[in-house]
Amino acid sequence: MDRVNAGQLAVFEDVARHPGASIREVTDRTGLAQSLVSRIVGAAAAAGALTVTTDDRDRRRVRIELSSTASAAILQRADEPLDSALEQNTPHLTDQERAALHRHLAAAAELLSRGARVN
Repeated sequence: MDRVNAGQLAVFEDVARHPGASIREVTDRTGLAQSLVSRIVGAAAAAGALTVTTDDRDRRRVRIELSSTASAAILQRADEPLDSALEQNTPHLTDQERAALHRHLAAAAELLSRGARVN
């Protein structure tokens, strides 16, 4: 799963922040439909990105975690410099446009970080 859509990203981020989450918990936190979360989890588990285990206390529930492979890939990607990612994914931009985009993304990240600390 090299490329993910917004729904998949929301599920992965939620599971990364809440290891051992249930489908229902992910659904509640992400606002996605339970059927969509179930499909995403099933496909990601089949691809080896998530591990799904039966809840010991309630056999009807499953618990979801990032697989070690997915965790390693996420950490590796997180360590890549933003500049190289921008260069790779925006070949049509000039260096000046890419620098402006970098500044705006950094400003947006700061604002989002402040908002997360307030909530």
